[in-house]
This record gives sequence, C-alpha cells and structure tokens, in this order.
Amino acid sequence: MEDCVFCKIVKKEIVSDIKKETENFIVIPDIKPSAKTHLLIIAKNHIDNFAMGSDNLLIEAKNIAIDLQKELNLEEFQFRVNWGKLLEVKHLHFHFLAGFNI
Repeated sequence: MEDCVFCKIVKKEIVSDIKKETENFIVIPDIKPSAKTHLLIIAKNHIDNFAMGSDNLLIEAKNIAIDLQKELNLEEFQFRVNWGKLLEVKHLHFHFLAGFNI
C-alpha cells in the first residue's frame, strides 16, 4: 500500500531500528512506547484487516513474542493486537510490551 508507513518501513524506505526479522515479520521499537519495552511485530505483507491474517501468521507472531521474551530475559510480557478504532496504522501488527510498574 502506497501511503502505509509500515509498508515503507518494511521496504526500508523509512529507516528504522529493526531488532529482529523473519520471512514474514520485522520487529521494531514503538515510537510512542507504553512500557519500558514496547516493540511492534509487523507483517511484511500489507494486511489491513486482522481477520484476513492466516493462522500461520498469528502463530509465527506469537512465536516471535516468545523468542523476544527469551532473548530479552523477561519474566513476563503482554502480546496485543489492536482492532477497529484502536488501530492507528491499518497494517497487521502486534504489540510486545514488558516492564510495567504494577
């Protein structure tokens, strides 16, 4: 999608600090973090509707989150997907958050 900021990041038209990359996803820091650790797990292909994402993509995103937990040596984390009006960028992505003061 031409105007999609995540598509531009995936194509490296916008420079970003890519923390991890797989065949189907990239992981970058969120520019407006809601926690000490706040990463975005972004699908490389433009999918603007969560319901259109395949089960395999969802499983891969979950596995990336578990790998991040191990790599960052975290005891706990949150794995979120926004939907509808909560979605700022209409491109399939997940939020990996850790380091809350609860």
